[in-house]
Amino acid sequence: MNEKPLTNQEPKTTQYQIVSSMTPDELLSEGYANYDDFYDPSEEEWKVEVEKMEQIVRENKIPDSECTPF
Repeated sequence: MNEKPLTNQEPKTTQYQIVSSMTPDELLSEGYANYDDFYDPSEEEWKVEVEKMEQIVRENKIPDSECTPF
């Protein structure tokens, strides 16, 4: 009688598949990433520009007569 050896039929999950499905908070708490991995200097520059635009809008109010309702 020829019996085939039993093989593991469960799918194999790689570490990459696990890590790629984790949220940033999970990656940080599990030690797969640190805060520097999520830092983007261009995002910081954009935040500064947005703050400048918001300040300009606050200082230069548009009169209601020039507003178009939609």
